[in-house]
Amino acid sequence: MSPSKSLLALFGHESFSVVADSDEFLRECTCLGFNTAHVSELEILPRHSLVFSFSNEAARLTFDIAKKTESKKSIFCAAQVFDPSLSSALYSLKLLMSSDFEHALSTQRRVLNMLNSNDCFSLSGNDADACVTIFPHAKPYALLSEDVENDFIQSVAEFFEVHYAHMNPVEPCPFSFSGTLKVEGILTVLRKPNLSLPDGLKTSLKWLSVRISEGSTFLSVDNNIITSLTISGEEHIKLLDLAAGGRGLKLTEFAVGVNDDIAPSIDYKINSQLNEGVSGVHLAIGDGTSGYHIDFLSPGVSVIPMSQ
Repeated sequence: MSPSKSLLALFGHESFSVVADSDEFLRECTCLGFNTAHVSELEILPRHSLVFSFSNEAARLTFDIAKKTESKKSIFCAAQVFDPSLSSALYSLKLLMSSDFEHALSTQRRVLNMLNSNDCFSLSGNDADACVTIFPHAKPYALLSEDVENDFIQSVAEFFEVHYAHMNPVEPCPFSFSGTLKVEGILTVLRKPNLSLPDGLKTSLKWLSVRISEGSTFLSVDNNIITSLTISGEEHIKLLDLAAGGRGLKLTEFAVGVNDDIAPSIDYKINSQLNEGVSGVHLAIGDGTSGYHIDFLSPGVSVIPMSQ
């Protein structure tokens, strides 16, 4: 497994290490030809690194070490938040190695400029029939090339999307979305156990993920509220409402993905953070704490200013 030229350019064409808290994963990475290090054995991070955390403790330790590391360029992958299995981590590593970071960062700039220069957008492609309005108070998050010129530790997801979040329900939402999207896959995140949620949700959402990846799935939204999720004509909105917790069916995120290179290799049955960066759009409900944060991935969708 060879790193892309773009990833090497991000690291100044210098060697990098894969850092993790899983001995099994590190052994596999060593066999693949990567330099490796166990996070528990480090006092400072390598100058250039890909960090995979398989536990919350390792994630905290990584950022504690990063604070003490004066010179670093690190891409952080929180495997434990999505799926801490070996197979999922190796899948994520494969997608990461095939990604064009330079192109993704330049595309983020173009998308950001478009979103900041217009208010209303139509969505088309892959059977999308929707529109989105971005409000004046909105503050999009995008990662640009100047953000990674010097020292950084950044979540891998930030390299591949421009997004608007609405995690505080008492604040006004930065966007309004209505319409229908064809959904190819979902991602699910629950950051810590929540005893107020119904039993068996994790298993039910895994089942839903497989069904979505295999069937014809459509998501309908009316003014930021999901009104339907059908798979081959069968409705599944009640499961979404249960899983999302207190935020219910109200949208908490609108994002534009910019990673062109991974589309042919994606397995939507795998709950990998890399999937959500695929070129297209994704919506989400839930905050990941009071209930699951669920991303609905719709690749191949274009966002077009209505003034054009």
